[in-house]
Amino acid sequence: MTATTPSTATPFVRKDNASQRRLADAVATGLLWTAALGIVLLLAVFIGYLLYLGAHVISWHFLTAPPSEISAGGGIGPEIFNSFYILVLTLIFTVPVATAAGIYLQEYARPGLFNSTVQFCAESLATIPSIVMGLFGLIVFVQVLHWHFTALGGALALTLLNLPALMRVTQEGLASVPQALREGSMALGATKWQTIRRVVLPGSIAPLTTGIILIAGRIIGETAVLIYTAGVSVSPGRSAFNWNPFHPAETLSVHLWYTHSEGLVPDAVDIGNGSALVLLLIVLVFNISARILGRGLSRHFTGK
Repeated sequence: MTATTPSTATPFVRKDNASQRRLADAVATGLLWTAALGIVLLLAVFIGYLLYLGAHVISWHFLTAPPSEISAGGGIGPEIFNSFYILVLTLIFTVPVATAAGIYLQEYARPGLFNSTVQFCAESLATIPSIVMGLFGLIVFVQVLHWHFTALGGALALTLLNLPALMRVTQEGLASVPQALREGSMALGATKWQTIRRVVLPGSIAPLTTGIILIAGRIIGETAVLIYTAGVSVSPGRSAFNWNPFHPAETLSVHLWYTHSEGLVPDAVDIGNGSALVLLLIVLVFNISARILGRGLSRHFTGK
């Protein structure tokens, strides 16, 4: 019997041209760098243009004085106060509800009809345009409840607008915590709530904090909702800085819109440019604070 020898022929292997591959890699890298630098350049141009238009307007008087309805020289002090006042009210309502809902959906809820219904409702609520939410607030808080234009009505309308986003941020933050940490905690005798409170929440503090601060920046810049709920005016005199939640509360973003569309004072354009610059700087501070605070808290609670 004769032994058969295996064929020594090797299958054909296609070899790409090395120079073509290097060229494609260089082109792709260049395009990605160009896109990234384009975003940075666009933001720099935007900030620089607003600085050019509004930097000469900024002064201590402009930042603290109330607006003027009949003469030049008005400020935006009450509008800045109302922006942060409505922000605080909105976060007081939004953070506990959204965080609790996110914890329930991520840690307690089981797949089923109820869980799917809640997720669908949250996603549907997130797609509602802000102006539609403003009209809803106008009907409910201004007309039905007879609150008229109030800071509280604006805060509640913003709460409805931002609940789905923060709830989703909470779910994603909790999902980023490894399942092994949960199992290890419960294996040591901890209850489910103790595991969530002492292991899961500290482990997800960075994305949760970042999400809350970014949503705060969104609330600061919201306009359409507040036009119909908080109003486009402030109380005259010292009462413009009013802690009463049932008073009209024109925010900085609404003041910017109103100045450029309806303003009749001689320096309406300068006031609008200065307001836009201040609003932009506030939002930038929120974004930078989100990164710094999120990394600091993550390092403190997790050591990473």
